[in-house]
Amino acid sequence: MDKKPVIAPKGRQQPRVKIEDVARKANVSPATVSRVLNHPDIVRPELRDRVMRHINDLSYTRDSAARALKSGRMRTVGVIVPTLALGIFAEGVEALQNRLSESGYTLFIANSQYDQRREFQELQSLIERGVDGIVLVGASHGRELRSLIEQAGVPVITTYVAKAGGGIPAIGIDNESASREMTEYLLRLGHVRFGAIANVVAASNDRSRARLEGIQRALSDAGLPLKPTQIVKADYSLAQGRSALRQLLTDHPDTTAVICTTDTLAIGAMAEARKMGLAVPATLSITGFDDVELAGQMDPPLTTVSVPAAEIGRGAADYLINAIAGSPVPRSVVLPYRLVMRSSSAPPRSSVRSARRGRSRDH
Repeated sequence: MDKKPVIAPKGRQQPRVKIEDVARKANVSPATVSRVLNHPDIVRPELRDRVMRHINDLSYTRDSAARALKSGRMRTVGVIVPTLALGIFAEGVEALQNRLSESGYTLFIANSQYDQRREFQELQSLIERGVDGIVLVGASHGRELRSLIEQAGVPVITTYVAKAGGGIPAIGIDNESASREMTEYLLRLGHVRFGAIANVVAASNDRSRARLEGIQRALSDAGLPLKPTQIVKADYSLAQGRSALRQLLTDHPDTTAVICTTDTLAIGAMAEARKMGLAVPATLSITGFDDVELAGQMDPPLTTVSVPAAEIGRGAADYLINAIAGSPVPRSVVLPYRLVMRSSSAPPRSSVRSARRGRSRDH
């Protein structure tokens, strides 16, 4: 007579699979299973594969609560970014998560929408969850947030800036220097009629403020200071890039070069220029900042500043992993940026005509 399958009564949970169950099935010690889970690189490949096969067969998951009680750590890290709508932050978060995962950490992600009050609330939530470390973005953080960090006593690093206030370590680029170099490049091309579209509506966006300061400093040094109407303040959307360009050219129709503090704004500006019948770069040069993937696929491809987002993410992860372990860590890490010269920038028409006349006289 066939035996009927045993069905567990409703509401009764199956016993949790323990590390000892995996060890027994794989014919290894629990310590070996632990090494496979926490330090797989030091385990022989064939042994690692055998243990992982039994882990998957048994649907084993680690008991995070038990591990936390034993070690005093949750092995979690929190990151608060302004938004995930911008590719530059998404790329950095992906690299951060991948590097943390390699060391057995789980990442909690929150966004502040460029709102310092919301950033503070998200930080409270992450600390209440018992995270072992925090990643922030930028150098502008409220006094309440810095006090909360000090009280929590967890390692913190901020990203996308080379320096931060309040004693918070930082990893990133010199935003002001990068935009100054971009402006100087356009000056060398012969441009003298400039406009800027800057993502500085939010008080917390110190990265774009620094970029705008770099633009202004380079133009002032060249004797071409920007008037207030030559700077259009925007948020981070494509639509704002479009409306900002139209406003700028309405006020200053003779503009030949527009410097944007993000690629998103620049791409929006390029779309609006096309709608207005303005050829880029023949009539108008446009530059961005970030070098998101779409920048190189535009028609024409966008001249921009390349920000090493993935390197920033990995560096932030390494900093926290070492800080949590009590290893020495640097106060700040300055990473190199790169000017990427593409076809959205060229000498202004007047300069091209002058150069041609000069060549004809030489001949």
